[in-house]
Amino acid sequence: MYFRKSPHIANFDFLKRYSPKGPNRIEREQFLFDVSARRDDIFRIRVKHPQWKKNYSQAGLSLPPKMRTPDSDGAALHVDSGFGITVKGPDQTVLLSSPPRMTFGVSGTQSMFVFRQRPDQQFYGMGEKMRGLELTGVRTKFWNTDIFGDFHWQEIEHDRPDPMYVSIPYLIIKRENQYVGLLLDNPYATFMSISAPPEIAGGQMIKSNMAEQYVTIGAEHGMPDLYIIVGPTLAELTRKLQTLVGRTPLPPVWALGYHQCRWGYKSESCLKGLDKNFRKHGIPCDGLWLDIDYMDAFKVFTFNKDHFPNLKKFVKDMDRRGRKIVPIIDPGVKRESGYPVYESGKRADAYCRNPQNKEYIGLVWPGETVFPDFSIPAGRAWWAKKVRDFARKGIDGAWLDMNDPSTGNVRCLDMRFNKGKDSHYTYHNQYALGMAQASRDGFAAAHPNKRPFLLSRSGFTGISKYAALWTGDNMSNYHYLRNSIAVSLNLALSGVPFNGPDIGGFAGDTHPQLIRDWMKACFLFPFCRNHAMISTRDQEPWAFDDDTRDILKHYIQLRYKLRPYLYNLFVRQESDGEAILRPMFYDFADSDEKPLGRIDDQFMVGPSVMQAPLLSGDRRHRAVLLPGDRPWYSTLHGGWIDAASEPVPVEPDERQTALFVRDASILPMTPGALPTDNKWDGRRVEFHLFLRPGSDATSMYEYVCDDGETLDYQKGKRSSVIVTAATEGDDALVIETQRDLTGYGRIQPQFVVYGDFRTVTINGKPAHLTPSPQEFAGTRVIPFSVSHRDNGGRGYATPGT
Repeated sequence: MYFRKSPHIANFDFLKRYSPKGPNRIEREQFLFDVSARRDDIFRIRVKHPQWKKNYSQAGLSLPPKMRTPDSDGAALHVDSGFGITVKGPDQTVLLSSPPRMTFGVSGTQSMFVFRQRPDQQFYGMGEKMRGLELTGVRTKFWNTDIFGDFHWQEIEHDRPDPMYVSIPYLIIKRENQYVGLLLDNPYATFMSISAPPEIAGGQMIKSNMAEQYVTIGAEHGMPDLYIIVGPTLAELTRKLQTLVGRTPLPPVWALGYHQCRWGYKSESCLKGLDKNFRKHGIPCDGLWLDIDYMDAFKVFTFNKDHFPNLKKFVKDMDRRGRKIVPIIDPGVKRESGYPVYESGKRADAYCRNPQNKEYIGLVWPGETVFPDFSIPAGRAWWAKKVRDFARKGIDGAWLDMNDPSTGNVRCLDMRFNKGKDSHYTYHNQYALGMAQASRDGFAAAHPNKRPFLLSRSGFTGISKYAALWTGDNMSNYHYLRNSIAVSLNLALSGVPFNGPDIGGFAGDTHPQLIRDWMKACFLFPFCRNHAMISTRDQEPWAFDDDTRDILKHYIQLRYKLRPYLYNLFVRQESDGEAILRPMFYDFADSDEKPLGRIDDQFMVGPSVMQAPLLSGDRRHRAVLLPGDRPWYSTLHGGWIDAASEPVPVEPDERQTALFVRDASILPMTPGALPTDNKWDGRRVEFHLFLRPGSDATSMYEYVCDDGETLDYQKGKRSSVIVTAATEGDDALVIETQRDLTGYGRIQPQFVVYGDFRTVTINGKPAHLTPSPQEFAGTRVIPFSVSHRDNGGRGYATPGT
């Protein structure tokens, strides 16, 4: 597999004449074109030919119904007689077009769609790519790799290895402030080029013969099946994509906590030591993760009995102490006669085969290994039973690794699927998807009413239905820190909202300033885990100097303070497909004065919180562009700042980070001081009201809570309250609450305001304001706690912190 070589447009023959009723020929070959309009402004172009027997994709897309008649108020797709495609938004703006007689082409088994690139377009998405946020000029292939096994160390450490672990051939095209998405549902090796310049040996650029600039998207094999999705806004586009590929099921609340991991944790004593130190230093932590060393000789579904003499009791005791034990699970099964797991899979005929129709053998940690065939129901069912039995030991979550699939120095192309009938290309990119699906089935069988948490290294379109992603093995340097933001943002826009990097970096020795900066940048990412490689320096918060430990502690605690806000973002992801981590142009319009589409070092967490971290070891100041036209509350300044057209210079000290809250925002938080443990009771909530006095602002927020662990919320055991806040005149604030659902019990709200209001009323009753100093993102700020005058501060009182 050549990672840097892709099919070239000059080697393709294209459809010249098109008739909706057919027949349609490219040279002498006849093709069947199926062009359909679906609800929600989704269009599908599928091309059939005998060489593409079927679409091997197992993404499990949820297709909206076909449109019988065109929607006059919606987007439109027009196909002319030369198969030229024009896509218009609801306002008739042309968002996408293709060159007539050069829109769809073939070259043997390869296929390609071609679209014009306009000078005013920008490009995003592509799943997991370390190529920056905006992707003009990128040429890339989609083929899941094991980066540390497939690339040279020099390229890994300081360059941008491509392709990475995840293949999601999805492209977002932005024109002005309207958006269209292209999703190619093809599991084979796929490719894209955004007018990438031609290259020859040594990466030297040469002049192109093309008169126009083109966007190409295609595959080396497999049925062409392209979805065109019109937003027209980025938020609408993302919700439509998420609904198509599958929204993320509401995770357990512990999955949104802080997680500690290291390659080398291997025993009860290791994990007890971690628990002791987290308690000693008052640092909340939900997950303690086990890498491969916990196993017996690296054999999957085993624990080393010397290290875990009473596993069930230990896991249960740690659970009582608020720690979830999350072990790694690799797909490779040691090929060893008498090993029960291997023998069981052999009896079930659950393994992939080689070209000789025997078990395919690769190399992973235990040595020679066989691999479950997740492409077939029998393979997934066998794996699900093994995961079920494993989870019944008390395990509530798992870490799915090496599922690219990683086969050492053995050629992965010799691994065949469907009992040897299908080539490796049909399922390589989907291997992790099938593993995640089967693993989730196993956890559901073990704990029918519990929400599992699965984390996967690799993935394909639709992975978010089953597992979160971390962005794979990274390096402890500022290059990876800076790029982690764009990688996670584009993943989020590509249908994987639950993701995040290894904080501090996995390989190499981190250092105090780097891990401080990494934690300050990523403490509100959907997934928050500190992970380090064996033989590197210790990376736990207390492994550094006291100041660094305290800074890391502060941002971990701040994550737990804001966990109700994060949890409610996931509630909205499950119900609507709303993004969690977002680029600024998701919520705000791009303009010449504020070119948000080019800014890759600021980002939004939900609709209300913006971060602008320091991402350089030697540049300790920066400029921050405040989007929109309303003021922002700056935790760095401890006050309100107007959203001017010029960037705001900031120079945080080592404890601070630049964090801003949007005007008219209501943030639900954990009540009281910064948490020192991970306890959860969503019924007790503190609403922080960010409304600037005199701003003529009104805000409404629906807060939802449940037990954070079970599926009972699907049966009505959920509570919610709607909070409305409005400024009146220059110095008055009116707060109203309305209870909506009470299935989980009565919500007990408290309020904190960030403005010097003279009068505040709650549900028509006068309230009293008390200064409530607290440290927020490293800065001491002084908001006001709100309490009813007639109850002596009880009921709505917020303790000072």
